[in-house]
Amino acid sequence: MDSKYEKLDRIRADIQKDRDRVAKLQEQIKQKEAKLKEAEASQIVADVGAMNMSPEQLGEFLALIQSGQISALLNGQNSSPVNATAGEVNDESDDEDEDDYEDMEDIDDEEN
Repeated sequence: MDSKYEKLDRIRADIQKDRDRVAKLQEQIKQKEAKLKEAEASQIVADVGAMNMSPEQLGEFLALIQSGQISALLNGQNSSPVNATAGEVNDESDDEDEDDYEDMEDIDDEEN
């Protein structure tokens, strides 16, 4: 009587082995995807570091890319001159620093 069901048992065992293999492969895929994500993040950090941009400049640059303005500039579709919102560094804070420095010089002159 066992021989009647032996074929069915063998097929069930094969199915279970295949399910086990699939589960193992899914786990390997999950681990490899996590490794890929980590490698991508590291590459992005390295690329950004190579650009020598401040976080503010990077944010501005990414906003330009997202808005499509960079593509327009590269394709010559925008005839307006490049300004601070299109990639140039805004030097207003440097001007403020210079003013502060001049004020400190005035104070030093008054003390002497």
